[in-house]
Amino acid sequence: MARRSVQFWRIEQLNGDGLNRPFPARRVAEVLKKAQDAGTDRHFTSGDGTVLLAQAVASAPHPVLLLDRVRDTNLPSVGDALGRRKPLPLAPGDHLLETTYFAFLKRNVIAVLTSGNGPRASRMGEYLEGMLGLEPVLVPVVREDIEEILTRLEVSRFEFALPAERLSGKLMEGEWADVLDSASRLMNEGTFRISLSVGRSGKAEDKQRIRDRIQQLIDLFRRAGSVEHFDYVVAEGKDSLTGDREVVDLLKERFISHIEVDPDVFNDPQKSTAEAIAILNKQARDNEAFFARTLPDIKGSADAALVPDMVAGGMAAVRAALAAAESSETARQVAGKAGKAAGKADQSAGETQGGADHELVRG
Repeated sequence: MARRSVQFWRIEQLNGDGLNRPFPARRVAEVLKKAQDAGTDRHFTSGDGTVLLAQAVASAPHPVLLLDRVRDTNLPSVGDALGRRKPLPLAPGDHLLETTYFAFLKRNVIAVLTSGNGPRASRMGEYLEGMLGLEPVLVPVVREDIEEILTRLEVSRFEFALPAERLSGKLMEGEWADVLDSASRLMNEGTFRISLSVGRSGKAEDKQRIRDRIQQLIDLFRRAGSVEHFDYVVAEGKDSLTGDREVVDLLKERFISHIEVDPDVFNDPQKSTAEAIAILNKQARDNEAFFARTLPDIKGSADAALVPDMVAGGMAAVRAALAAAESSETARQVAGKAGKAAGKADQSAGETQGGADHELVRG
C-alpha cells in the first residue's frame, strides 16, 4: 500500500473580494467538459514555466477536477528486472502527467487528494486565473484552536526539518524557495534542519523586530501547499494571555487526512480517477460535521456568469485578441480623423483658390 494525503482548503476570496456566496465550481466543471468535448487546447503555462492541464471528471455529488503537471523534459528512466536503464516508452507527442485531484465541497471547501509529484493546491488557483480569469485565494482549513493560539503566541523560535532528498525550491515560494534550492545544492543525503530564533541578547525593540520577521516567515510557510513533505515543523513562544510557553506543531495544525491507497490502482488512469472520486466523496461525508462546526455557512447561489467559456490559450489569448481589436479600432479612428482633416484641407484650399479667382475677375 502507498500513503497519500487529503488536504482541505477554503476559497476565501475571489477576484480580490471576500467570497460570501458559493464558488461557481459546477459551472467551471461544465466549461472544462465543454472544452474537452470540443478539443479546445486547455494547457496553461505558469510564470515559472510549469505546464498545467485540467480536466473535469465528475459533477455530482461534488464537482471533481484533476490537474496535471505536464512534463516532457527531465523525464525519469525505466529499469528492467536486472536494473538496466532505458527511456520511458513514450510515443511521439506523449507527455508525463503528474496528477492532483480537487473536489469542490460545501462552504467553499476544496478537498485535495495529493501525490508526491502532483501540482500543489495553489496551482489550481493559477490555472483558473490563467484560463478563465478567476482569481481564487485559497487558505488552509486548520484545527479549531490553532489560529487562536498563533495569534496569542509571542514567537521566539521556528524550526523545521526534512530529508535531504526532498529538498527543492518547488516545495515553497518566495524566500523559502531560495533557501531550499540553495540547500539542495549543499546536500543530497541526511536531514536538513533550519532554526530561526530571537536569541537572548539585544534590546527589546530589536527582539520584537526579529519576532515580527519570524512571524511573517511562519505565515508564508503555512500558506505553502507542501508542508506534509516535512518531517518536523514547530513554532515556540510565550502565550501572551496565560504566560505559558507553547510549542505548536504546524504539521498537525492543518486539517489533513492520511490514507492508504493501492499503488496498482493509481497507476491505471481510469481506475485511479474512480478511486480518487470515491476517496474525496467519503472524506466530504466523514468531515461534514467538522466543517459545519468550524466554518461559516455560505448562503445564496453561485454566480455562473463569472465563468466564461474556455478558449485555446486562456485569458492570455483573450487579452491579446482584445488588444489587437483595440489597436485596429484605434488605427481606424486615426485614419478616419486623418481623412477628415485632409478633406477639410482640400475644401479650405478650394475656397481660397475660388476667392482669389473672384477677386481677380472683380478687379
